[in-house]
Formats: sequence, C-alpha cells, structure tokens
Amino acid sequence: MSLTFTPAKKSEPKPGFRSDLQGLRALAVLLVMVYHIWFSRVSGGVDIFLMLSAFFLTASLAKRIGRGERPQILGQWAHRFSRLIPQAAVVVLAVAIGSWILLPSNRWPQLIDQSFASLLYKQNWYLADNQVNYYAFNTSTASPLQHFWSLSVQGQIFILWPLILAACALIWKLFLSRYHFAAVAGACFGLIFAGSLAYSIHLTATNQQVAYFHTGARLWEFALGSLLALALPWLSTLPLRLRRLGGWIGLATIISCGALLDVQGQFPGFMALVPTLGAALIIMAPAQPRWSNPAGVLSLPPLRALGDLSYGMYLWHWPLLVFYLTLSGSAQAGLIPGAVLIVASIVLSWCTTRWVEKPLAAWQSRTTLGEMVAGRQAQLASGVLVAVLGVGIVSVPVLAWEGNVEYRRTVAAAQTPEENPGAMASEDWDPSPAALTLPLATDLDDEWQNPGTECTGVLDPDDERISFCQQGGDFTPGTPVLVMLGDSHMQHWSQAGARMMEDAGGSWILVHHPGCRYGSDSAREDPLCADFQDAAQQYVSAVAPTWVMVNASMTVQDYDQYLRSPGEQETLVDGIVPAIEPFLQAGSQVVAVRDTPRFEYLIPECVDSAKSDPTRCDQPASQLLNAVNPVQQWLESTDYGPAVASLDLTPVLCPQGVCKAVIGNVLTYLDNTHLSKTFVDSAADEFAAAFTAAVDPDGSKNSEPSPAFGVQPAK
Repeated sequence: MSLTFTPAKKSEPKPGFRSDLQGLRALAVLLVMVYHIWFSRVSGGVDIFLMLSAFFLTASLAKRIGRGERPQILGQWAHRFSRLIPQAAVVVLAVAIGSWILLPSNRWPQLIDQSFASLLYKQNWYLADNQVNYYAFNTSTASPLQHFWSLSVQGQIFILWPLILAACALIWKLFLSRYHFAAVAGACFGLIFAGSLAYSIHLTATNQQVAYFHTGARLWEFALGSLLALALPWLSTLPLRLRRLGGWIGLATIISCGALLDVQGQFPGFMALVPTLGAALIIMAPAQPRWSNPAGVLSLPPLRALGDLSYGMYLWHWPLLVFYLTLSGSAQAGLIPGAVLIVASIVLSWCTTRWVEKPLAAWQSRTTLGEMVAGRQAQLASGVLVAVLGVGIVSVPVLAWEGNVEYRRTVAAAQTPEENPGAMASEDWDPSPAALTLPLATDLDDEWQNPGTECTGVLDPDDERISFCQQGGDFTPGTPVLVMLGDSHMQHWSQAGARMMEDAGGSWILVHHPGCRYGSDSAREDPLCADFQDAAQQYVSAVAPTWVMVNASMTVQDYDQYLRSPGEQETLVDGIVPAIEPFLQAGSQVVAVRDTPRFEYLIPECVDSAKSDPTRCDQPASQLLNAVNPVQQWLESTDYGPAVASLDLTPVLCPQGVCKAVIGNVLTYLDNTHLSKTFVDSAADEFAAAFTAAVDPDGSKNSEPSPAFGVQPAK
C-alpha cells in the first residue's frame, strides 16, 4: 500500500460559493462567544449553526440527486466526520489533560464520561440525563465539554439526514418521478419540521432542561435549513427589494436576539424561530457583496476569515472560559480577560485548522491506498481512517485517566478502619500521612443516603404527592418507631437514624422531598412542595409513630444584601408550629432538629486543593450558625414540655466551635451542604447518644411506643 501526500493549495471559491454565508457563520460564533464570555447568556447563535449545517448538507446532496447521481451514504458519513473529528479530538484531548492536572478530582468521573460522550456524539443525551437530576454534581459548575451538546446533535443529524434524502430519492425514482425532487424532499422535511416543532414546544413547556438538549426537539431547526435549501431557487425569484429588506431585518434580528429574548429559558420551542428565521432571511437576501445588501457587511474579509475558523473558535472558547473561571475564582470574565479569551480562541482555532484539519483534508483528497483502492473508495477509506484514529488517539489518555481513578479506588478499599475513623477518632489518634481521605472525591455519587427498602404494604403512602419513602427495622407491634420527615437535610442523617432504631430493635421510616423543608410556608410557593407537605402530614399522622424527627431551623450559605453572615440568618422554620400539631395530637413526640451548617464552597474541592492542610477549609461555627440556637430558644418560650425535644447535632460537626471539613480523615460533606454517608456512618454512635439525651433527658424512658401504632412488618 502506497501513501502519497500533497500539500494543500490555497483554495479558490467554488462556483456559486457565497462568501456572505461564511460571514454569517462568523457572526453566529462571535455572538455565541460574546454572550457566553461577557454576559453568561446564550445568544441563539448555536441555532443558526444547526440550521446552516442542514442547509449546506441538503443543498449539496439534493443537487447531486437531482442530476441523477446515487446518494453515497457511506461516503457522506466518512467525509463529514473526518472533517469534524480531528479538531474536536484535539480539543477533547486538551481538556482531558488540563482537567486531570488543574481541576478538582470530584469532577473527574463526570469529565471522563463526557470525554467519551463528546467523541461519540452523544453528549447532548448525557447532559439531558444529568441536568434534571437533583443529586447530580456540578450542574451549576459548567463542564469544559458542555458545549459539545450541539456538535453531538449535529453529528446525529449528519448520520440521519443522508438516509432521509436517500429514502426521498428512492420514493421519487419509483413513484413520483414526474415531480421535481425538491418537492418530494420538501414534503418529507415539512412533516419533520411540523412534528418536531410541535414536540419541541410541548417539551420546552413541560421540561425545558431536557428539551434544550433533546435531538427530537431540535430536528425542526435542521428541517428548516433543508426546506430553505430546497426552496431557495424559487425564493430567489422574489422581488429584489423585498429580499434585501428581509435580509437587513434578519441581520438586526440575529444581533439583538440574545439581548431581547430569554434564549436559555425558552429555547428551543417556538422562540428559536426568531434567530433561525432571521438567518433564513439573510440567506434569501441578494448574495452580491454590495453595501446595499447584508452580504456587503457579511462578506468583509475579516468576517470571511473568521468564518473559516468558526468551527474551531466554537470548540475552543468554552473550555478556555471554564478553565479561566475555575482557576481565577471569578464568577464572570471581565472586559480585558474576556477579550483575551476571544483572541486566544481565534489563535487556537487558526492553529488547529492550519495544522490539523487542512493537512488531513488534503491528505484524504490526494492519497492513494494502492491499486486495489482508488478514487471514491480511497477517499472513503481515508475518511474512515482519519475518524477512527482521531477517536482512538484521544481515547488512550482518557482511558489512562480512568485507570488512575480506579487505582485510587483500589488503594482506598485496602485501607484499614483505623486509617479513616471519622467521628470515632480519639483525641490521640495519629493519622497516617499516606492514607487517602475518604470518601474519595471521585466517588461522591455513592455518598447520598438511601437506607432500607421502599415503603410497602400498609406503610406504602399510596399517594403520588409522596415520591420518596423508605422503611427498615422490626415493625412488630409495641416496638418504637421513628419517622424522619423533611428534605435532603433530614435524609443525610437517615443512615444514623436507621442504624440507631435497628440496633434498638425498633423500626424507622424516611419520608422526604428534595428541596422541600417540612413546615416551611415559604417553600410552599412551589406547588409540588406544598402538595408534599400536606400529604406527608396526613401520612405521618395516620402512622402515629413514637417519634417524628423534623428540621426546625433553616441555615443559609451566603451573606445577604444587608451583609449579614450565614450564622446571623439562621432562623426557625417559619411554619413549624402548625406543621407539628397533628403529630402531637396523634401522640407522637416531635424531635426538632437544628439544621446543618452550610458552606459557601464545595468541601471536597476545597480539601482537594488543600491536601497538605485541610483545616484551611474549616469555618468557625459562629460564622455559619446563630449564636443562639433558634430551636432551643423557641422551645424555652413555649409549654410543649417533653412532647417536643430539641436535637442539636452541631457538636458532632463543629467540635470546639469549629465546623470541620475533615474529621478523622473522612470528608464531613459531599458538597457544601450535605453530609457524606461515610461520615454519618462513623457518627452513628454520637447521633444515638444525642438523640437519647434529647428525647429522654432524665433517663426516665417516658417516651413509650404509641399504642395507636399497630402495623405488622411488610411482607
């Protein structure tokens, strides 16, 4: 097999080439970059990219089919992906290496998964699955590969569209040859446009986060580009002045779209018609580069040059922005740093276009793979080779990165309990310098607590308003029962509560709703939370357990507008008094728990960056909690007596007045507000002692099981 390579010559514009559309691509990517970098918004520029990609693809294939050529589906796939993958692979490789070196290890599993998802063009589905998950990490901290969602959608369309056009060609040849091919294909894409737009409007209204990344909700944008490509010969016969005016309106619409519309919150429903129709008006406008036409502006040499670099600019700008914000600790790029990021994106795009994309494209067009493989077969084989090598070369370091994560897990699993005692660490405990802190920051997804089994039998709430109900222990009549009721701050103590009750021969039930503090009137503004509170109150009152444990205070993590510290803002849950009344009437003792301190920063990330001295991540309890326990203050001003007990677990988390990030070589938190399961497991004995002291301070055992409770164990 012989390989020949001829350096690429400077390409000349093809007949019918429209330089203004290169300028439109440049304008779209510049809008994307400007809005991302300086305004933390999206502009609608990506929607223009998606539409343009289908416009060019359909125009090319439809022209060939119309001339009687057979659609070369494999050739199309190889050609498109061999052009897309090389630059994308370089960016993914750079992001993977940079993330491994620079970013905290709690982000590594997500980024490893996203590296493969980006290379395999399924990043949009990964993001759709994780964006709507309350327990997904770093959804508020952008991934440097997040922007690959649009390239994944585009790649999926590049697979699907040639198949659709080939099917249209077959139908045209067999049954509808008396019509023009554009009419047959136009009918097909018209149906796709209408169906996808209707679905997009519905999904955007019901689940916008999923709709934003959903291929089905984006198909209509590609179909619009295809319809425009098929209808352009007819549209070009419209009056010149009308098309010129439409082009200027389209240009103004595109530029103002991101500023005037809530693109991120309302796309890709009908609102996405605004930028895409604006781009369609520009495409329909006269193509002559005169100042009277939009093409006169869009054909300016700088915009045309940036149009050639637009793909690489889009690839590079987002990871550069994310790395800058992460390493600088800034919430947004300023004027000068943002300008530097834009220039850097252009320079890197020029480098990867000049030294990666163009040489490989030239090699594909001029290479011969021996006498047996020539012409189109050689181009197909070389295209496949480039795509496979691009994915393969990047996969090697990403797999090595993943192997490093697995090795650390193996080392952690081999550590002895004495190396990570957590809350059980004695005062004279001497940590091993070589021991890894647990849980590993790469394993935090497993640190959410969900003990026991789903509530069944007579304990099944059988109410759609209650989504999460777990049970465990011995439900023999006469044994004590604990119900833990609330949000995730009740859930994160559930492991200790479950163990305490099971060790005592009793039983427990966990009823919770993420983000919904039981008894909070302000939280009832969310209809789902209001429904949960009502349903949970009815359910727990009917069960009438021995104890009902609820969070009675509310902590925050940030300073407010009056510059009050988080500690000064800790207050009693606003509606706690009427919320617990039904439980008291049912004969249950209410255990009012003080809320957990919240940090401004992610504890695992802070500890990861301060391995030599994790105490730098600690905070004084006076900074995070009120000087006076709001729960205790409330109970002292009422006459509940032993019917309501105050449980303050602050000493477990904040020994000697310091809220610790690490205790006994164990991370106390899995993020900035939720406790890690590993730490709560280690603190189970302290929890049980504090609980017992709260419900029975005199040791008189005056908290007897409620005679109203007579539930048999679920079968």
